[in-house]
Amino acid sequence: MGKHTDQRDRTLLLARILQEETDEKHPMPMAALSARMARHGVSAERKSIYRDVAALRKHGMDVIFRAGSEGGWYVGRRTFSQSELRTIIDAVSVYRWMPDEQKDALLDKLAAMAPLPQRKSLRRPVTVRRRSAAHPDEVRAALDRIHTAIQNRKALSFLPVVYDKGKTRVADVSRRTVSPKGLLWFEENYYLLAWDHKDRAMHLCRPDRMSEVLVTGMPAQGPAADPGRWSNAPFGLNPARRERVRLRCRQELAGEILDRFGSDVTLVSEGENFIVTADVVVSPRFWGWLAAQGDRAALVAPPWAAKLWKDRYQTGEEVLPARRPQAV
Repeated sequence: MGKHTDQRDRTLLLARILQEETDEKHPMPMAALSARMARHGVSAERKSIYRDVAALRKHGMDVIFRAGSEGGWYVGRRTFSQSELRTIIDAVSVYRWMPDEQKDALLDKLAAMAPLPQRKSLRRPVTVRRRSAAHPDEVRAALDRIHTAIQNRKALSFLPVVYDKGKTRVADVSRRTVSPKGLLWFEENYYLLAWDHKDRAMHLCRPDRMSEVLVTGMPAQGPAADPGRWSNAPFGLNPARRERVRLRCRQELAGEILDRFGSDVTLVSEGENFIVTADVVVSPRFWGWLAAQGDRAALVAPPWAAKLWKDRYQTGEEVLPARRPQAV
C-alpha cells in the first residue's frame, strides 16, 4: 500500500510542478524536475518520471517535451491560454458591480491559473470610478434572483428605489410585479427588460434601483421580447425611437463614427467628407452627441429630423424630443 501511495504522491506532485512552473518559454529539464521533486521530499528516477508523464498524458494533460540544450518538459494546452486569461482578468478589473476585496480575491484566483512565469504580466492596474450609490453586493443579489426568474420562467416582485436629496435610498412601500424578459448592458449599467403586470406594458428596470427582489411562484406573463431590439442601436434603449439616419461627416470623425456605430457601417466618400447611414435611437443622448461634434457632422436624413436639427441648432434652442420611457 505504501508503494502505491508514494507513486500517487509522485504523480500528483509532478503534475503540480509542471502546471505551476512551466510553459512553452520555460520548459524544465529532467534533472531540474528530479531536483524540484526531491525538494518536496519525493524521490523520482528518470524511468518513474517517464511513467508519470505517460499517465498524465493518458488522462488529458498536454505534457510536451522539447529537445535541445534549453529544452525540457512543459504543459502546452491549458484550460485558458495566456491571451484568454488576460482578457478575462481585464474584464473583471473594470467590472464595477463587485466589492474591491472580492474583486482582488477573484483576480488572484484567475492569475493562479497561469504558470508562475506568466502571473506577473497578468495583473495590470486599472482604476475604475464607482458611480452607483448602490452597494455591489445588493446588485449581485438582485441579478442572481433575476437570472433565476428568467431560467425558471417566473415573475419577480420588488420595491422600486429612489434617492432623496440627502442621497439616501428610499424604497417604495408598494411592491411591483414584473415578468423578466432579459438583461441588457448599456453605458456600464444593467437594465432589466420586463413586462409589468399592472401596466400591461414592457418597461426597463435598473437592478441597482430594485430592493427586496423576490422570485415569485407566479408563471411569467406578457408577450415574448427580443432584448437585442432594445440594445443594438446606439444612444438609447427604446426601439420605438429607432430611426435610420444619414450623416455627413468630416474625415477626422471616421474613428469616432466607427466607435459609435460599429465597424460594419459603410463610410461613403463625398469630396473631403463622407456619408454614413446607421440606425440610432433618436434620444437626448443622440442630439447631445451631434451637438458636441459642432460643424464636423451634419444630419442629412430623415427629413423631419434634419429640419428639426437645423431649425433648433441654428437658433440655439435646446433639442429635446419627447422623453423616452424612464428606467426605474
